[in-house]
Amino acid sequence: MLLPAHVRRSRLRSLLTVASVAIAIFLFCILRSVVTGIESTVSKASSSRVITSSAVSLFVNLPVSMREKIRSVEGVRATTHWTWFAGVYQDPKNFFAQFATDAASFREVYGDRHPKQAIYLLSPDEWEAFERERTACIVGQDLAEAYGFRIGDRIPLTGTIYAGEYEFTVRGIYTTSNPAFDKLTLFFHWDYLDEKQESLGSVSTFTSDLASDDLAPEVSAAVDAMFESSPHRCVTLTEQAFQAQFVSMWGNYSLFLSFIGGAVLVSALMVTLNTLLLNARERVTEVGVLKTLGFPDSAVGLLNLAEGVALCGLGGLVGVGVVLALEPALVDTLKYFVPTFEILPATSITAMAIALGLGVLSGAIPGVLAARTPVVRALRRIG
Repeated sequence: MLLPAHVRRSRLRSLLTVASVAIAIFLFCILRSVVTGIESTVSKASSSRVITSSAVSLFVNLPVSMREKIRSVEGVRATTHWTWFAGVYQDPKNFFAQFATDAASFREVYGDRHPKQAIYLLSPDEWEAFERERTACIVGQDLAEAYGFRIGDRIPLTGTIYAGEYEFTVRGIYTTSNPAFDKLTLFFHWDYLDEKQESLGSVSTFTSDLASDDLAPEVSAAVDAMFESSPHRCVTLTEQAFQAQFVSMWGNYSLFLSFIGGAVLVSALMVTLNTLLLNARERVTEVGVLKTLGFPDSAVGLLNLAEGVALCGLGGLVGVGVVLALEPALVDTLKYFVPTFEILPATSITAMAIALGLGVLSGAIPGVLAARTPVVRALRRIG
């Protein structure tokens, strides 16, 4: 009965304390989920595919003629290529990824012609239509929903890296079997780009699907050695290593986001601790009365501790509840940056543990002070 009475005594103060903890836990869940989402993108990448890029820079193209040489390396089942396009659809604000590729080999590496598992899922008719038509493209389901694209629609793009006006016809809308691969990309024929650029002759990267996962080190070394003395030195990495390298271009994002999350939690701790210390100061006389009535020091101290745990625990529940309720909207907003964004159960459990930990820390100090306050001094306190 004493605990609810304490909370109701300063309702606005208690409400603001719960709100501050809830906001801190809400932000922690989002930041932690961004980190786990990025890590998931790397961990879910395949070790049976290797990516070959320029040893100079990821932004330096390689001759398309290298594909057949890479394909001839023992252990390579199929090889395709990607070329970043960066075209503008209607307005520069309408940003989405676009890649030029070879439709037939792309289908072998990522589509239904893969002997084990297709990554990009299309019907056979859609694959055939994409392969046949030079100006055909396929788009991800999320991209189609965002812009209202339907099969048969024409998509005009204005080239930036590769100047010119391009028009594509949607021949397929794909989904993916692996959440590490987004549904927000447009793929079109590299031949069409090569033609528009009057013999471009180069691509951004090559992706090779291997006969076995354990062949990655040997194939990577063989491919790099093949072009070591050429003007087009390259570096070949597993898909996982390539993704990790790409993510590392963002810097130490994990430390940065963890620092922000830590600062938010420390701020919440300070707010909660200040509130409970203020509450304890106002209850000094009450502490003296309780001790006079026979309440032991430990019971008085635990009362303050319980108040801290109750307020922070409630704040944690509110924060986790709100972030879970908003998860679909957050996924829709962040899918452009973190395709695998998800509020994992482990994140929710950690958030609640942190909230309860904040309650213990913020309630322990006023609890100890209240327990050590002599009865005489407590009863002499006025105001």
